[in-house]
Amino acid sequence: MTRDDEGAPDGPDHLGELLDRGWELLKANDIDGARAAAEEAKTLDPRSGEPLTLLGAIAAAGGDTDGALDLYKRAIRLDPEFVVPLIYAAEIHLFEREDHEEALRLVERALDLAEDEEDFIDALLLKAEICIGKNDAAAAAAVLEELPPTQLPEAPLEVRAGRAFLDLGQLAEAEDHFQQAIVLDPKSADAFHGLGMVYEEHDDTRAMVKAWLRVRELDLEDDPAPWALTQEEFEEVAEGALEELPERIGKLLENVPIVAADYPSIEIVAEGNDPRMLGFFSGVPYPEKSHLGGTPHLDCVFLYKLNIERMAKDRAEAAKEIRITLLHETGHFFGLSEEELDEMGLG
Repeated sequence: MTRDDEGAPDGPDHLGELLDRGWELLKANDIDGARAAAEEAKTLDPRSGEPLTLLGAIAAAGGDTDGALDLYKRAIRLDPEFVVPLIYAAEIHLFEREDHEEALRLVERALDLAEDEEDFIDALLLKAEICIGKNDAAAAAAVLEELPPTQLPEAPLEVRAGRAFLDLGQLAEAEDHFQQAIVLDPKSADAFHGLGMVYEEHDDTRAMVKAWLRVRELDLEDDPAPWALTQEEFEEVAEGALEELPERIGKLLENVPIVAADYPSIEIVAEGNDPRMLGFFSGVPYPEKSHLGGTPHLDCVFLYKLNIERMAKDRAEAAKEIRITLLHETGHFFGLSEEELDEMGLG
């Protein structure tokens, strides 16, 4: 038996319920559940671009950016005025492929079509991020001037606005947006982290540390990624990275402990270190060591598992970041500056 559109199992209300459930499951990292809801929604209405957009987001969450782009393109063909897949496709072109021109083309189209305030602000912020990626600060600032003067609809949008202003060196505007994000979501670790970065620029160490200690507290409440490496797997990747080092460097490091920790300790953060750093070298750089005796120093390289996994999309990317972070911190052991490490691709 079929029923009509008014709340029917095969009507638009049921389609909306399936899509809402799918997005919620994706947000909760239940990839299989999200995919099942999206597939059922697609079967219910194969002419709708919304299930394909959800499937694209699921593919992107799993690191399949090519598959995600294909699904977004199909969604756009089905509904050329649907803004969301345009924005999501633009994000992949910007953040994954660094194709600024294609990202800009898609986001300009999204801005022309956007009628919902949240979609418009999302696209506007993405346009500013594209301009920042192109090192066009003047264009980015002009885009940000189009933001509404009132509070933005959601905390993540306020955080993105804050980061954009921070990138442009507009600290007062950045601080205001991070504070607004905290009003909307008092447990926004990203907002507190942004505030810490603002205070760091102001050389306000006390306020910076206070914000970053709050970040540490909130981050540790988060669930780990569903694909998270075990401690043993994490350490195996680190050991493999050590074996990739030239023999002479490996010999110098053989007595330097490599510690895989979940997160920076309270003491390290309280000293003014970013709680979201991926690694930390503790000790005296090799060129500064006295080889004529004196007080010995215990050198140690820390790798922070939760932070590395937070910035990665999957296990393969996490493994890559472990290697880069270990080599970066090893560079500090040999006295290399951040600028020198950036030039080596280890920034």
